[in-house]
Amino acid sequence: MHQGWLKSLSPLAQALFLLACLTIVLLGLRLGAPLINQVLLAIFLAVMLDPLISRLAHYRIPRVLSSLLVIAILLLLIVITIMSLSASAPDLIKLSRQAPNLVAAKLQYLTLSLSQMGIVLTADEMLNFVDAGAVVRFVTTQLSLIPGLLSWWLMVFLMLLFMLIELPLLKRTLRASKQHSALFIALEEGIQSVIVYARVKTLTGLLGGVIVWGVAHLLGLKFAFLWGVLMFIFNYIPVLGSFLAAIPPVIQTFILFDTQTSLMMVGFFVVLNLLLSSVLEPLMLGKRLNLTLTVQLLAFLFWQALLGITGAILAIPLTFLLKKVWLALRQPE
Repeated sequence: MHQGWLKSLSPLAQALFLLACLTIVLLGLRLGAPLINQVLLAIFLAVMLDPLISRLAHYRIPRVLSSLLVIAILLLLIVITIMSLSASAPDLIKLSRQAPNLVAAKLQYLTLSLSQMGIVLTADEMLNFVDAGAVVRFVTTQLSLIPGLLSWWLMVFLMLLFMLIELPLLKRTLRASKQHSALFIALEEGIQSVIVYARVKTLTGLLGGVIVWGVAHLLGLKFAFLWGVLMFIFNYIPVLGSFLAAIPPVIQTFILFDTQTSLMMVGFFVVLNLLLSSVLEPLMLGKRLNLTLTVQLLAFLFWQALLGITGAILAIPLTFLLKKVWLALRQPE
């Protein structure tokens, strides 16, 4: 009855009204992205860590104590990683300033080869198409924000602590509510699938990061640890993540070594991406999420535009959970 006024409107007016409401909601999410990112990340980590905390509870370890222990270990790992990345920031800044000139010098041979084929291009003109320094400068800019990341993560872990402690109470409340039983079942199924997805992505990200770190170290690349960390983080980004993580080390290889070594590095990342995303992940995930590559790419573009890098990382879990909730709400009572 309360929707009668909406149904009395013409179809065009209904569509415009719903579009206006959606625009206001998306604008609010975009403006509140800094806080929403922290809340979403805390929720995602709480869902991921809840099985571990529940298992520790079987060994009569208080939930508060086990939550504090797990969070302390995670925070320690993040602090160590941040300190390691901060140590490489000065050298990376120096590389970002030298990158355009170094790449221009390397492109001289390529321009000579193209001129023999009748294609006349100078190194400066080629740099107008691909700014090698821009990629490194982007990474450098992100590294300059590292000191503020620690306080950001502290707030995330504070919310995570309270969520882990109160999660059993929330589960009991939802189970006891008959009115939202279908929604709770859909959420529970969706969360289990997301947990498996996150575990697989974390495992393949760790594997890919260690492999990239090892190969970059063997080649003598100076920022091998940073490229491994990038591979681990960007592995969570659907479809394009592994390729985005490959750009900085490939550019550095092109600057330091010959063209053949650079092409071998490109081939290495292609093979690694195919191994992780086309072999390991499908074997471990199966058809659990049932999201096509097109949907994954669109989800990545939408959530990244809305919430930034956190939205890009959480694009698949958010999309899948929204899909499950939407299907549950559309089921007849």
